[in-house]
Amino acid sequence: MPDAAVGTRPSNARQSLYYLLGAALQGTGALVVQPFSIRILSPVEWGRVGVSIVLLQIGQVVLSAGLPLAISRAYFEPTDGPRKARAIHGANIILGTGLAIVAALGYFAAAPDKASAGAFAWALAATGFLSVVVSSQALLRSQHRALAFVLLSGGASLGAHLGGLIGILAFGHTATIYLASFSAVMVATAIVSLILTRPSLPWRQRAAVSGAFRLGLPVLPHSIAIILLLQGDTFLVQHFQGSTSVGRYVAAAAFALGPFAILSGLNNVWTTRIFEAAHGPKLVANVRGVGREVALVAAGLGVCGTAAATVGMLVLKGLDHEATQLAKVLPGVAVGYALYLVGMSTLFAVGRTRPLTWATPLVVVLAAAAAWFPAQSPQYWELGGVRVLVFALLGAVYAALALREAPHVIALGPFVGAFALVAAAIAANLLLPTTLSVGVVTLVVGLGLAGAGFWAVRRRGLAS
Repeated sequence: MPDAAVGTRPSNARQSLYYLLGAALQGTGALVVQPFSIRILSPVEWGRVGVSIVLLQIGQVVLSAGLPLAISRAYFEPTDGPRKARAIHGANIILGTGLAIVAALGYFAAAPDKASAGAFAWALAATGFLSVVVSSQALLRSQHRALAFVLLSGGASLGAHLGGLIGILAFGHTATIYLASFSAVMVATAIVSLILTRPSLPWRQRAAVSGAFRLGLPVLPHSIAIILLLQGDTFLVQHFQGSTSVGRYVAAAAFALGPFAILSGLNNVWTTRIFEAAHGPKLVANVRGVGREVALVAAGLGVCGTAAATVGMLVLKGLDHEATQLAKVLPGVAVGYALYLVGMSTLFAVGRTRPLTWATPLVVVLAAAAAWFPAQSPQYWELGGVRVLVFALLGAVYAALALREAPHVIALGPFVGAFALVAAAIAANLLLPTTLSVGVVTLVVGLGLAGAGFWAVRRRGLAS
């Protein structure tokens, strides 16, 4: 799509459908492969794969240094926005791939046990190529090229995990082979992303690139902290209970990653709508409208997620009562994470990112203190409950920051109602047995309630 196409936006409904597809590919990539790979790899090797994937996500955020959102914001600047965005995109590519390759080679050279270090080294290398994909998606999102965005989502998630599965089937049952094959597909996806977006050299827009780093670098501590909130519980379980236990925990953690992935996918539509109004008088009205939609989707994800937990865990892992109880709790993170997304996008839209340097790290410190003892317990649902409360706190903090910068920009009532509904559904589900028959009933009831609620609010004109 040429740069002149700025503002020729397809319908929100069609864009949302495309991004939902991309989110489904991103969120289910590991889920599709997990039932096979968890049975092929030993518990120790599967634990290494799980921790390596977490490491990859953290590394990608560090290497991007907040630049993807800066790309989207620059694209909608009235003067020469698309060219500025392409130059920032080019800077992000050079930064991400260069640092990732250096980190991978340095880690492997310094590691005493080369056999076990291979998986983590491949994960570090893959972070650079994933950062290329994420940077390209920021540009595609701004251009409203949702189908291309979905293509990259599929390659970097489902395609990469399928590559890992094929690798261990063909060459050996180790985490190193899985991550090497995973990385090969990630490289191919990164190459496709460059063909689709055509980045420019960063020194062609020096002022814009410098401004992007000034806007994005304060986000770096926040970005590291948010990934620790998303995945740090995995490291705590690994530290206190070992690779076998963390493998069980990671199997259930998909019920938090699913809502995260779907909300992040739809956020490509929501963020674009917010950024389009960032330079005009309609910001407050746009954000309030987006917020109502976000709260509705989060409530549906929370209710449907906990309702599907028993059946989902029986398919993904088999009978495991403690892991299934965890899976029932984890969808509760959806509401707090959704409120955080709205608040964070608003802060970026108004160009006030400095509070991000301390707000999220502060929540991480509180989260670590709250999770320390639950992470040592075999009752996994306790740690899941801590995660739900921590994300509720995160959402409240970012809502407060956004409201301070733009009064009345977020309507909190829908989020409070969504959280109460999801909490009630989780509490009721925890009291039920983890059998297949009960799981099927809860799934049907949960889907029915979510569908009825969505139909009701649609009739009242509260969601688009």
